[in-house]
Amino acid sequence: MMQPARKKYIHRLAWLLPLLLAGGIYFAVNPEISGWMPKCVFKVITGLDCPGCGSQRMLHSLLHGDLAAAWSYNPFLVCMIPVVAMYAAVEFFPLRFPRLFRILHSPGVIIGIGIAIILWGIMRNIF
Repeated sequence: MMQPARKKYIHRLAWLLPLLLAGGIYFAVNPEISGWMPKCVFKVITGLDCPGCGSQRMLHSLLHGDLAAAWSYNPFLVCMIPVVAMYAAVEFFPLRFPRLFRILHSPGVIIGIGIAIILWGIMRNIF
């Protein structure tokens, strides 16, 4: 039987490898000129930008160190990177950050993030 510490290590590694692979693909392939990267279904159907539109180009730009271009593609997602990093930290190490885990998983924070996403989706199509 596998030891609990080793099992946790393998579980974390199982999450890390696909993320590194995806990061490598987004580093190597420019979604702006690639024809095989997925298109936003919401934008194809409605012609409007969803809250995540531009995220592939933003990620490619960030991986190449071009913060200005990343910001131009989707500033909301650039601002959400620290939030995503905090969620990743508390998911991988919930016992190390128990108070932050409780705060980030509270209904108020989750509803607030949901409202921010919806407002960003509306505002980016108005302005």
